[in-house]
Amino acid sequence: MKTLPAVTALLCLSSTVLAHDIYSSLRDRDGHLCCGGQDCKPVEPIVLPNGSYYLPRSGETIPADMAAPSPDDRFHHCIYYPMADDYDRLGYPVWESKPKTRCFFAPMNSS
Repeated sequence: MKTLPAVTALLCLSSTVLAHDIYSSLRDRDGHLCCGGQDCKPVEPIVLPNGSYYLPRSGETIPADMAAPSPDDRFHHCIYYPMADDYDRLGYPVWESKPKTRCFFAPMNSS
């Protein structure tokens, strides 16, 4: 009976890893890799009249020309935390607390 929870946990973990696998080879319009492992996820934007995309959860507007074709007909958003122009008291770089968009993917028929 102890193996059932272990098997369930393993299945959940492996499906999470496989779900994130779609991001491992995605590239932005300039050919740069988008994902660092944990920074991409599906999103539900609002398509604006000018073709841009509004992300209600972050309050960010993604310009239409930043969108790349989606690999699976869903919207996906990849972020990163940029390094601030500052160092802590030990000399290590400080990272900004607000993420920035690295890549955005939209279905081809969404605009």
